[in-house]
Amino acid sequence: MQFASIVVAAGIGLGCCALADAGSRSGEARADRIEADWTEAQSLRELPAGVQALLGVGLGEEGGIADRGDRFNAGDVTGGGLPQRRFALGAVNGDTAVVAVEQGGRGYQVQTMEFRQVGATWEPVRCTVGIAAPRRSAELLENIAARKAAAPGACRLPGFHPEPAAATATTAVSAPAVQTRLKPRPGA
Repeated sequence: MQFASIVVAAGIGLGCCALADAGSRSGEARADRIEADWTEAQSLRELPAGVQALLGVGLGEEGGIADRGDRFNAGDVTGGGLPQRRFALGAVNGDTAVVAVEQGGRGYQVQTMEFRQVGATWEPVRCTVGIAAPRRSAELLENIAARKAAAPGACRLPGFHPEPAAATATTAVSAPAVQTRLKPRPGA
């Protein structure tokens, strides 16, 4: 009887180990599948030129971005000659790029942004905000897929300027309302 109990206990132990090993392998397979079509970018130089421009590469302290591992101004005080943002990690797949950027300041955050190439230009598609920089591209891609999109304006890009047509349309719509409130000065 005692021998049978030992055999059952050993079988349960081996079964649990086999399940745990299979679970970790399926997680590895899932990460490999996510990363299979993507190329990890460990530096700003490894990103497409259009994405670099949107992120503010070369702009210096005002609106600029530091490369991965470089010094950046993680505080609120400006004027130290360092950019307030730092590239954390990127992943590129054809006409899509996903980039994580650390934003310094009192409200330190990590912005994960997705960009798509439309014709010859790159445009921001969506942004999520978190508190920790991803260590691997699989984590980066899961962040953009799993998190809810940030509120409009949460991720500001120094190199992105909306189309002038959008500003003109807004002005044209609001202009008549402003004109109806103006009254000519007597004697004018």
